[in-house]
Amino acid sequence: MKPQREVFHLPSYTTTSGRALKDVRVGYETYGTLNAARDNAILICHYFTGNAHAAGRYEDSDPLPGWWDGIIGPGKALDTDRYFVICTDVLCCIRMFDGHAVTTGPSTINPETGKPYGLDFPIPSISDFVHVQKALLDHLGIERLVAVAGPSSGSMQAIQWAVEYPHMVPRVLAGLKAHPYSRCIVECWAAPIQVDAAWKNGAYDPKEQPMTGLIETIRLTFVTAVSHAFVAKAYGDAWADPQRDPLASLDNEYRAHASIGTIASVGAVQCDANHFLYMVRACNAYDVTARIGEAKAKFLFLPAESDILFLPFMSEEAVAQIRAAGGRAELVTLKGSGGHLDGLNVIAQARQPIVDFLNSN
Repeated sequence: MKPQREVFHLPSYTTTSGRALKDVRVGYETYGTLNAARDNAILICHYFTGNAHAAGRYEDSDPLPGWWDGIIGPGKALDTDRYFVICTDVLCCIRMFDGHAVTTGPSTINPETGKPYGLDFPIPSISDFVHVQKALLDHLGIERLVAVAGPSSGSMQAIQWAVEYPHMVPRVLAGLKAHPYSRCIVECWAAPIQVDAAWKNGAYDPKEQPMTGLIETIRLTFVTAVSHAFVAKAYGDAWADPQRDPLASLDNEYRAHASIGTIASVGAVQCDANHFLYMVRACNAYDVTARIGEAKAKFLFLPAESDILFLPFMSEEAVAQIRAAGGRAELVTLKGSGGHLDGLNVIAQARQPIVDFLNSN
């Protein structure tokens, strides 16, 4: 399945903080066909370091499909023979240099100055992500969705959709609820960037990223997104080079640290440091608890049992809060030892619960 990638353009957009932006652009991908009534659409919201490439391959030779390919496609839980699935790049998309993402954020050119915004770009809220997505759906003539879904921080967007536009959203597939513990971890991700001298308080040239700090940030993000079992299975309990005495030099690395560092180095070149910091703040400032009673949707939470970043009990609390507010919510736990990333990697386990949820009233 090949996705259709396009770019949505807003001549102007005013953020929830009151800042007016000109020439806002976000990329989006679609799968399946929008029907004549325009009522078969499902909106997918991407995770923290993700982008709109949720399923399929651009080319047959691509090594991996999109990140939720396990449930998006013909005959899958989000059946593209039946549904029109949409996923957008958000404002401040972190992987803006991956060759596909299109986003507006600190590293893009401010049309009023001809220079990158840097930290002059307003910090967006999760509501801003949702408002831009809503403008895209208006452009496509979609007035009501079948559902909104998303893993990780995509869940925040999905839940925000339910309170911002309750008349449009009858169902939400979500995976998490924020918690002081997870907020603290996410703030810790940002620290290596901010202590890198090359960050220059956000005023760096986008072609000269604070790469040392960004690599360590991506490494830390990866470690907390997996699990102890994943690390032990993938890398074992050894030093990177058994011939190099770990007590001989601080440069001699543990295998897991070195291997994850390689992954981080590859990933960092696709990312923008300021965009990462902005996503941290947008996600950690998010709290929909007081408004959850405004939602008319029913919810299906899909936490991963081995997640050490957003532990399953957090989703259990979210279900209880929604029910206490008079809403409907269910929970299905994903089984596996892959940590937070199981929300992507084993999501196909939930095929039947998702199908049943989408077919329910």
